[in-house]
Amino acid sequence: MELHDILDRALTSSAEVVRSVTPEQADLPTPCREWDVRTLTNHLLLVVDALALAGRGEPVPDEHWTGTGSGSFDVAAAWKDPGAWERTVRMGAMPMPAEMAVSMLLSDVVIHGWDLARATGQTFPADDEAAAVALRFLTTMGDQGRAMGIFDAAVPVAADAPAFDRALALSGRDPSH
Repeated sequence: MELHDILDRALTSSAEVVRSVTPEQADLPTPCREWDVRTLTNHLLLVVDALALAGRGEPVPDEHWTGTGSGSFDVAAAWKDPGAWERTVRMGAMPMPAEMAVSMLLSDVVIHGWDLARATGQTFPADDEAAAVALRFLTTMGDQGRAMGIFDAAVPVAADAPAFDRALALSGRDPSH
């Protein structure tokens, strides 16, 4: 399966969760420290917007993350172009290969999709291949993310736990809560 197909399914799962959030849930706490449902939803929309920018070959400036997300989850089409995968994506001042940028942002989409689902009493339909991408990314970059304060300390889970549970645990989330 191609990464753009996995991305499309991950976006669909998270979009379903976002669309089911009600205005009354905006102030609820989330698994993300210091973020309520409103803030988490906006961050998730900003991640999706970053995917759109990168897919079009545009940089994702640092100030992007202080804005308001657009709400359009229809960005996977930009990644169907084989040329999109040949680009170097600029995330702030950091250049990275397109596949790494998509893996990072896809991981954000599914992890925060799960966060939002938990906060609003929904279930998150974790796609097995998206879970594998997130697990691979977090296994490789989790320590750096913790050093940057992006992730909390890893939570222990069984070695044979599902890939998504292991990815959540590496991001500092307890998949059983």
